[in-house]
Amino acid sequence: MTSAVSGLSAALFRDEPEEYVVTAALGSNRDICFASKNGTTNKVEIVVGGVTAPLSVEVVGAKLTITSANTDGSATSTAAQIVDAVNSDVDAFALFEARLPPGTTGAGVTGAVSELTAHDGVHFAAIDMVDSGDHKTYQAAAGNRYWDEDTAASILVDASPVTSGFTVNYLRGSVTFETSQGASTITATGVKRSLLAFQKVFGLFDGKLKIDGKEIDTTSVDDAGWGSSIAGSRTWEMSASHFFYGGDIPISEMATKYLWKFYSVYSTTPYAIGWGSITSMSNLLANPNEAQKQDITVKGSGELYLE
Repeated sequence: MTSAVSGLSAALFRDEPEEYVVTAALGSNRDICFASKNGTTNKVEIVVGGVTAPLSVEVVGAKLTITSANTDGSATSTAAQIVDAVNSDVDAFALFEARLPPGTTGAGVTGAVSELTAHDGVHFAAIDMVDSGDHKTYQAAAGNRYWDEDTAASILVDASPVTSGFTVNYLRGSVTFETSQGASTITATGVKRSLLAFQKVFGLFDGKLKIDGKEIDTTSVDDAGWGSSIAGSRTWEMSASHFFYGGDIPISEMATKYLWKFYSVYSTTPYAIGWGSITSMSNLLANPNEAQKQDITVKGSGELYLE
């Protein structure tokens, strides 16, 4: 069984593999991602003084303090200006590389951000899970999905931790119980991957998303001579005959298993996310400013989640 969408144009984004700090999904082009250069001890804080002053950065030990430009206590530094200030300062850049999240301009004023420590993901605590309707499967809302599978999620039923009788789908951010939970309140605590920390790697053109299901023969004497089967293990891959590579991420890193997300250029086409790695890619042309008329394939390692 094979399902394919061909002629697809999409952008391919990779999850940040290093420890990082992201602002709290401020929106309005105000968010920033700070990718740590040397582990989880680095800290960053954005402060706003009470006296009119210019934008500045300061490093003391493993902490980066950014003082937003302000006018009488009102912040005026945009996310883009803060990114430029951090990356152009030798000491600050030794701790963090700052960048704007995908699809944002950085034109918004970020404002004050409390001290944050770099982690391999973003911690979340006691988020409410939404009942799918059967009182067994509960789903985290958009923005609280893509849980880190390397950190066990803590599931609570009516504020009491439970350790068995359920399974967790980390990619979807969902939990399925073996028995009905009735009117209970289900919450979860753990670590998630943040879309604010994703990086654009490729623009894919003339692409194809393929999902294969291995058939399992279930033919028996009860089928009166007809064959029957069910879908077994499934695999997915995204391939394209043209792609654009900006050169920001070394090609040598692409073969590693990452969390990838596809954003279709067609608003009516759903996007997808899943763990995978680049398994084949033809030679790159010399000019990185032009689309590569070569083949590329990203093969999945686990579920492809179509939101």
